[in-house]
Amino acid sequence: MSESTWTVLLWGLTILLLGWTWIPALISGLGGTRYANGGSEDPTQLETAAEPDYLFWYRQLVARRYQPLGTGWMRLNYYGSDWRYETRVRAFRSSDRDTYAFIQQQPRPLDVWWLTMFATCWQDGSLLLTSNAADQPPGDGDYIVQGMESTDLAAVEELHRGEAVRLRAAGRRADPDGSLDTLLRATARHAGPAARYTGVKLGQSYLLAHGAIHTVLSIPVAAAVGVGHWGVPTVNLVLGAILAASHYAAKRRAGRTMRVQIALKVATQP
Repeated sequence: MSESTWTVLLWGLTILLLGWTWIPALISGLGGTRYANGGSEDPTQLETAAEPDYLFWYRQLVARRYQPLGTGWMRLNYYGSDWRYETRVRAFRSSDRDTYAFIQQQPRPLDVWWLTMFATCWQDGSLLLTSNAADQPPGDGDYIVQGMESTDLAAVEELHRGEAVRLRAAGRRADPDGSLDTLLRATARHAGPAARYTGVKLGQSYLLAHGAIHTVLSIPVAAAVGVGHWGVPTVNLVLGAILAASHYAAKRRAGRTMRVQIALKVATQP
């Protein structure tokens, strides 16, 4: 096989490999992220599921008098470097029917039930969300997202109800419907625009960072052997494979760390 044929073949493989993450990142960076969700009010799976990481959160919610409501999914297309990012959702409703809680299973390679959110849907169409993932002060407007990094859902719920009390004092009233469809509609209405905004930042930062790395490492090779030499696509192919593998491995480690943290919490509970 001639050198030119090798060069063309290697460039083809490089474009395929890099395109798998660069194309969705480009679409995302241009504002192309799309959000969708769905679900059904069948609580059977919530009561019979046996994943240890899910049960850790489930028992806390049941202890706080939350009732199983149904299952669902939330999906982002063209989100950062991902073509599709979809989470499974198991939703609950408080006994007074004005607060929801839902647990999300992050997709592979994380593959862990971790993110738990409390939600209140207001009659004017606005939405309050409180997450256990990270410390975040509440914002303003019709879509208020706040949070605290904690595995103690009692503390997260207290934060949520405190902000809900403030919003009630300002004149907002909780939607009394209490159905899963109400939660999904409110989430789709507000999370879609928010996801596009985040997707733009993720996509652009991914392309800038990875583009800079590939450019910096390609220049010395191109200067030494020429732009048309097979060494240039080889460097980019190997580099792309290393970056993809390290990204995948980092997510797997993060998921494993989350599961270990839950196991330790369960082991130390009285």
